[in-house]
Amino acid sequence: MISDVNYEELKEFALRNGMSLFGVAKFDPAEARSMLSEREGNDLPFAISMGVRLSRAVLDGIDDHPTLLYQWHYRQANYLLDRVAFQLSLLIQEKGARAVPIPASQIVDWENQRAHLSHKHVARLAGHGWIGRNNLLVNPRFGAQVRYVTVLTDLPLRTDEPVEGDCGDCRACVEACPAGALGETPEDYDFHRCFEKLKEFAREHRIGHYICGVCVRACPGRT
Repeated sequence: MISDVNYEELKEFALRNGMSLFGVAKFDPAEARSMLSEREGNDLPFAISMGVRLSRAVLDGIDDHPTLLYQWHYRQANYLLDRVAFQLSLLIQEKGARAVPIPASQIVDWENQRAHLSHKHVARLAGHGWIGRNNLLVNPRFGAQVRYVTVLTDLPLRTDEPVEGDCGDCRACVEACPAGALGETPEDYDFHRCFEKLKEFAREHRIGHYICGVCVRACPGRT
């Protein structure tokens, strides 16, 4: 089938260019928390989700606040994701289809810290994992130590299914969170408490970004 051929070609391209994970979901704007207009791609039927694994060695350097090394690593991961998403979109366009690469980390609603869409919710639909107690996407292999990007398209593609899973008895992120913003379920996540801590980190540790990394470090997955 054409959709299978397209899927395998794009997956091979993504993995060859540095991606750790590749999956495709039927694009559901509501589930993806999309803020896009139809002219920007909200009407496209497929969402390609790609993820890049972060460095365990860099994350191990984090204690109770983000480090400058993690800030650099975070930026480079986003740069790689955006570059591969852009290149993948060009490849799709050469096939005569539409493709819209969505920035890996670009805030459009500063008050609520929302992007064009939720990459983690697209990643869940594409079979990469589940939303954990840390309110992040938890991959069975890599835990929360992955950054994601999305490409929307109308190129015919085979789709993946969401995986069944949860954090079980693990509460490592809850215990590690410096803001005390996590609880028993993803719904217990306290956005405002978390965001205030991120602003504190940016101000006091010269981070320059609203990032943390503590709960990411605490959720390593199986490898």
